[in-house]
Amino acid sequence: MPEPEFIQLQRAFTRHLRDPARVPAPALPEAGLEIYRHAVFFNIDRFMRDNFPRVAEVLAPAVWTALIRDYLVRHQSHTPLFVELLDEFLAYLRHERTVAEDPPWLFELAHFDWLENALASDERVVERPSAAPPADLLAHPLRLNPVHRLEHYEYPVHAIAPAFMPAGRPPRPTRLLAFRDLAGEFAVLDLNEVTVELFEGVAGGRPARAVLADIALRLAHPEPAKVESGGSDILQRWWALGLVVGALDGEATTSGKNP
Repeated sequence: MPEPEFIQLQRAFTRHLRDPARVPAPALPEAGLEIYRHAVFFNIDRFMRDNFPRVAEVLAPAVWTALIRDYLVRHQSHTPLFVELLDEFLAYLRHERTVAEDPPWLFELAHFDWLENALASDERVVERPSAAPPADLLAHPLRLNPVHRLEHYEYPVHAIAPAFMPAGRPPRPTRLLAFRDLAGEFAVLDLNEVTVELFEGVAGGRPARAVLADIALRLAHPEPAKVESGGSDILQRWWALGLVVGALDGEATTSGKNP
């Protein structure tokens, strides 16, 4: 059966709204068409600008506008939920965006924007039972802030801004530990290889002293006590920032893992 005429009209209408420069308008009053053309683009533009502010800031206004129009033309979203539109935009950048002039870090920067939203919308509660840190952060498995993610990027996305837009890939990747702090704010730590190993060890439920001993052994460090002392200082900073929230003291060691 052929589609009803009103369905055909709706399809023609939405195709035109997505790509008014190349898709002719259906036989509808121009004044009404212009209102809808403006509303559709304006609402998508504002939503993406609000949720991907770093991307919007570093791209020239004309480039950003063209990107949003290309998203409207190319991408078919499969969700009616606003929060999931962020995933749709990432999918477009990863799989459908084909503009050679885009900076090589565009997707990673967008993912960093997405990451902030993901942590902000995480419904888990961040609590710290005690105002003072445990007497020995090295001795027991630690309880970590559950709202965190460890991400690896090829580019230093946390530093990209209009004044700093890297032209080439840095020699080492960027390892960012992002979390929602005790005040509910987005926080990021730039980790190196050793601090990643320390974090992954304690996140896996091991006492930090054992993790640091393994690090000192792997590095063949001549003074393991200095590795332990440095690790203790790092854990104290993580406590102050709200990344470490307590010690398990004999509780199940897996409860400190990131689900």
